[in-house]
Amino acid sequence: MNSMNKHSIKGMTVFELFVTLAIISVVISMGMPGFNSYIKRMEVRNTLRTITGVLNTARFKAIVLNKGVKFCIEDKNEEEMVIRLKEKKDSKWEEFMEFSLEKKVSITSNASPIFYPNGSIAPLCSILVENEVSHYKITISIAGRIKITEMKA
Repeated sequence: MNSMNKHSIKGMTVFELFVTLAIISVVISMGMPGFNSYIKRMEVRNTLRTITGVLNTARFKAIVLNKGVKFCIEDKNEEEMVIRLKEKKDSKWEEFMEFSLEKKVSITSNASPIFYPNGSIAPLCSILVENEVSHYKITISIAGRIKITEMKA
């Protein structure tokens, strides 16, 4: 009776376990390039959301404060960028808000727009947000409208 119980208990051999792990690792490695691409696209989209949110905040603050608000993108250090909102006091621009961004994407701006109390801006501004996977352009019209355009590679 004891000999039957020993033979009826089955389990996995070490070889079967290694084959299973090899198959799982091949399937995971096939999906990694797509996942990495997805992560990079999400980094660009997150940066786009942050920049457009700060642009809208700058426009809102200019209207509420009834004075010009300047939008500036600057390098803080090797790993971080900052977006600063500045208001004009005594013919000088003084910072009143700061937003940090990790340098996971490239951000270039052709100007530092100033939002006015009527909601308009000067000068016209374009901001490029890109990495090796995604390329977007944020355009701010003279009326203060923000438009995001995907750039084809």
